[in-house]
Amino acid sequence: MRNANPKLIEDIKKKAVEMLMEKEPEEITMRDIAKECGVTATTLYYYYSDKDALFEEVKLESIAEMNNFIKKKLEGIKEPMKALKAGLSAFRDWTFKNPRIAILFMGRLKPNKEANKEQLQIYYQSNYLGKTLLDAAVKAGKCKSRDTLLDSSLIIAALWGAIESVLLNRTLPEYWGKGILFTDRMIELCCREISR
Repeated sequence: MRNANPKLIEDIKKKAVEMLMEKEPEEITMRDIAKECGVTATTLYYYYSDKDALFEEVKLESIAEMNNFIKKKLEGIKEPMKALKAGLSAFRDWTFKNPRIAILFMGRLKPNKEANKEQLQIYYQSNYLGKTLLDAAVKAGKCKSRDTLLDSSLIIAALWGAIESVLLNRTLPEYWGKGILFTDRMIELCCREISR
């Protein structure tokens, strides 16, 4: 068995992302990716069992990038409600900076239905981070929640719905170019709902 080529693996992932920026996942084949990389499909299959496995790796890297972005935005914020709002705003900001990637990994790429508990925690890092932030706000008496994981998941789902409405122009045309205004209001409404 030959040794893995890290440079080729990075090139494969880079080309896959470039193709996903232009086409829907179901329109891309392993042969297409191999051609873009200048290798044979057999070479590609040496590294990835199928395109879903490749797209899965790309998705996980994007999720890690997003979560690192959010954590960096939270550095130095001590007040729990400010941290919660900053975390939600950072989630929104990353998606607006990476709209196609966000739409892909939040809905267009196939979910890994074989994922175990540890893998699922990687996918839903934002939800668990939201829970941690909400736990701190509840502990400080700044808000109320009977189930912080449920509430943080609902807040993120609501915020993602608002983000997606803007990205896909599925809200009133008056808000198509006003994503920050639109989503800031969603953050405000969600935080008000859980505040005492």
